Amino acid sequence: MTPNLPGVRAVIFDISGTVMDFGSRGPVAAFVELFARHGVAITEAEARMPMGKHKLDHVWALLTHPPVAERWQQVHGELPDQETLHRIYAGFGALQTEVLKGYLDLLPGVADVTAQLQKQGIRIASTTGFETSMMTDVKAAAAAQGYTPEFWVCPDLTGGGRPAPWMIYYAARQLGVYPLRTFVKVGDTEADLGEAANAGVWAVSVVRTGNEIGLSREQLAALPEAAREARFAAARERFLAWGAHYVIDSVADLPPVIAAISERIERGERP
Repeated sequence: MTPNLPGVRAVIFDISGTVMDFGSRGPVAAFVELFARHGVAITEAEARMPMGKHKLDHVWALLTHPPVAERWQQVHGELPDQETLHRIYAGFGALQTEVLKGYLDLLPGVADVTAQLQKQGIRIASTTGFETSMMTDVKAAAAAQGYTPEFWVCPDLTGGGRPAPWMIYYAARQLGVYPLRTFVKVGDTEADLGEAANAGVWAVSVVRTGNEIGLSREQLAALPEAAREARFAAARERFLAWGAHYVIDSVADLPPVIAAISERIERGERP
């Protein structure tokens, strides 16, 4: 039974780029490889554009992105359609699962912050664009490194992914917690913010470790400081324009934001 907390009662975390996989590189590598197997080159920037969506929706967004669709037509002699989508997606689950094995590092501060929140009585769950079949290694690696949400919610459990609110609704029902104005969603993509807005929850975006920067620790450290800070500033501006209530560098910076949101809830504010 969740205690009647005066502020935030639940936090819903995204996975890649938020709690695991610095730079959200695992999904990108899988999408690039998927298209390469069909003779079509896509860039990492293109692969990142629909990030956060159900992987099926993500592949369709790439197939219908005009430059990619044109390259597909040049290689295959016809524009991709729904038959194309389902044909190539049939092999994606195994590919994504295999690729993810190299990108299962828990991000700094995640274990400590989530344990702290749980000690305060705040419930923890994760929503994702991955399907349930892709999650076995993810769950095991997260638990081994200290991240233990009560539920992992995938689009195939709910009939749709982000930016629809269904996964957050599902998590709320499974947790037995309401109202949704006491929830916080933490993620690193525009789709995460859409999910939060459509569910009516508070939205926090992470910059440094996520999709909008899209670099490994080593790549980030190699950038000149001015270039690095310019990227951070541009990402913060995008997140705020997309509707983030708060923007932080990483989950390690989340506790004071949770405290601030709790104060706003206690004052009667809504997301």
